[in-house]
Amino acid sequence: MKPFTRAIFQPRRTLPPFRLLAAVVIGLLPGACAASQDAPPFPQGPLTITDQGRHPRPPFELDPTDAQLLDEIQRGSFRLFWDAVSPDTGMVYDRTSSDVVSVAGVGFQLAALPIGVERGWITRAEGMRRALQILRSLEAEPSNRKAGLFYHFLEPHDASPRRVGAELVVSTIDSAVLFSGMLCAGRYFEGEVREIADRLYADADWTFFLQDPGPDAPPGEFVSLGWRPSEDAEPTGPGALIPYSWIDSGDEHRLVTFMGIAAPNPEHRLPPQTYFNLRRQLGQHELVGEMVWFPYSGALFTAFFAHCFMDYAHMGTDNPGELTDLPRSPVDWWENSRRIVQLHRARARENPENLPTLGEHAWGLTACDGPDGYLVPGVYPERLDQPELEPGRDYSTYRPSPQWGGGTVAPYGAGASVMFDPEGALEALRFYRGLTRADGAPLVWRDPAAGGYGFADSFNLGGPGEAPWVAADDVAIDHGPMLLGIENARSGLLWKLFSSHPSVRAGERRLRLR
Repeated sequence: MKPFTRAIFQPRRTLPPFRLLAAVVIGLLPGACAASQDAPPFPQGPLTITDQGRHPRPPFELDPTDAQLLDEIQRGSFRLFWDAVSPDTGMVYDRTSSDVVSVAGVGFQLAALPIGVERGWITRAEGMRRALQILRSLEAEPSNRKAGLFYHFLEPHDASPRRVGAELVVSTIDSAVLFSGMLCAGRYFEGEVREIADRLYADADWTFFLQDPGPDAPPGEFVSLGWRPSEDAEPTGPGALIPYSWIDSGDEHRLVTFMGIAAPNPEHRLPPQTYFNLRRQLGQHELVGEMVWFPYSGALFTAFFAHCFMDYAHMGTDNPGELTDLPRSPVDWWENSRRIVQLHRARARENPENLPTLGEHAWGLTACDGPDGYLVPGVYPERLDQPELEPGRDYSTYRPSPQWGGGTVAPYGAGASVMFDPEGALEALRFYRGLTRADGAPLVWRDPAAGGYGFADSFNLGGPGEAPWVAADDVAIDHGPMLLGIENARSGLLWKLFSSHPSVRAGERRLRLR
């Protein structure tokens, strides 16, 4: 989901990446898979991921001191979306050191505008003007989309496609985040904002991106990661789909697929069973329990991107058996993400490499900047063997290893996780806020009252004799989920707006999620 010079698969350069492509592709390349030999047996019968009402759900009642801290964090992130923007189109820059625009960042920006109004940081009229400036700019430039879905990167002055390194691609996940933010802004501001948002979403033909992912995958067609033009000069001309698909049940996979199923135009709509045909890989941790996890990236963001918009907290446990013949475990996705957060906390406490940054209050390895460039660190549960299921069709046989990233921590990991574990997340956020340099100045906090954007993107405390490292850039798609996740934990605002859209409600009904 971030810029990358990695064509689609290589480590990054100076801009952030199309996040999951590298992780997905690594798992699908020939020779990348190895069958499990020592996984514990899968429990007899279908395993259901549910908490049976044992944990409180958001919105949460917060102590005034905690609420004030979250308000300050949100204010800093909101300032990025309000101030670090193109004067021509109003769109937020992908990162503060660059003038490129990522449409996913713009999706988070559009969803941030209602938060700014509700929190009193801007007026409703100001928010509406900015939303209109962005949406009019996007709609006025037809070269920025193919089959109605948008190029990953755009020029800030006119919203035309922008090549970043080796990448010039229409991105299905970045478009899904953009449309999600559009729908939230449209429901909040109504009028022309809603008209343009609905029109752009209705034009998106998700069926154009369907493809058969091949023999080592579930049967049927799934959404490609994107589309590339044959020539840069003809961004809407001939081209080809990227030969990799969203086939697992990570957060990005589900959001992309859901937005296709909820499409208002029946001719552009994905069949509902596509959502439940996504594989559900099973794992466990002795202190946490069983969970569904994404085998090609253990980054924490793969557990909360869809939750920024979809109100899984109040959907309960789904029932795949109603819409697919494939064996898929029923899952309460809010509870599943809560367990993945607990997994990340447990792995940070275990800290097998004795990394100085990780510990009780510093956890949540996720995509971010690092001292040597872009990182996608992450951890995994112990895989559960599934002997009665079919490898490839029902689960991946890829055996991942934890990627510790030198212990570099991104505060947005804990920030977005307030939706699932407010106590643990707030402890981490207070710890980050309290870190100081040798002179007593804050290490990772940049005061919004003094022009800062709150937490730095990431930091590493370094080893003995090493100075701490702190990221210089602020990144839109990192601040976005932190801002939205905290707001959902406090008020459920984005869930209410997104789920109130008629197309979203219809999509939930098609999937029998409500």
